[in-house]
Amino acid sequence: MAEGEQVGIPRLVSQRPTVWLSMAVTVLGVIAVVGWGVATQTGTNRVMAVLLAVVLPLAVTAVVWRRTWVDTGDGTLHHRIALLPTRSVSWARAAALDLERNRAGQLALRASGEGGTVRVTVLAIDMGGDRSADADLLRFLAGEIDRWAPERERLTARLRAQAAYVETGADLRRSPLAAHV
Repeated sequence: MAEGEQVGIPRLVSQRPTVWLSMAVTVLGVIAVVGWGVATQTGTNRVMAVLLAVVLPLAVTAVVWRRTWVDTGDGTLHHRIALLPTRSVSWARAAALDLERNRAGQLALRASGEGGTVRVTVLAIDMGGDRSADADLLRFLAGEIDRWAPERERLTARLRAQAAYVETGADLRRSPLAAHV
C-alpha cells in the first residue's frame, strides 16, 4: 500500500437538540430497565438484564466510535467501527460506485468491492434536519474518484453540482441530489 495522506470524512450528524435528547433519554431508559431487572428479577429475566447491560455499551460504542477516511496514496476508501475489522474499497477496483438512498431520507456515496461496502452520507433530508456534506468534501470525493476511476464522470458531475449548490446556501430540498433521496 502506497503511503498517502489519510483524509478523514466527517459524519453527517443532526444538529437538532431534540434528536440528541431523545437518544440520551433512550439510553437512560435502557439503563433504568437494566437496573430494575438486575435488582428485582430472578432467573431468565435477570440473565436478560445482565445481557442487556453488556450489549448496551457495545451498541453505544459502535454508534460513537466510527471513522471513515480516504487514503490518497492508493485511492482507497476505508471505514472502521470500533474494534471491528476495517472495510476498504479501492476507487479503481470498486465493483459498484454510485449514489444510494436509504429510504429514510439520506443519500450516500456507496463503494463496494472485495473489501466490503463503504458508505459516505452526502445528503440527508430527514427528521434530524436538512444537511449536506460541505462543498469542499464533495469536490474532494469527486476529485479522488476522477483520479482513480475516471470512467465514473457521471457520478463526479453529480457531486460537483451538489458542491456548487451547497455553496449558494439555498434550500437543500431543491438541491441537485435531493431528487435521488
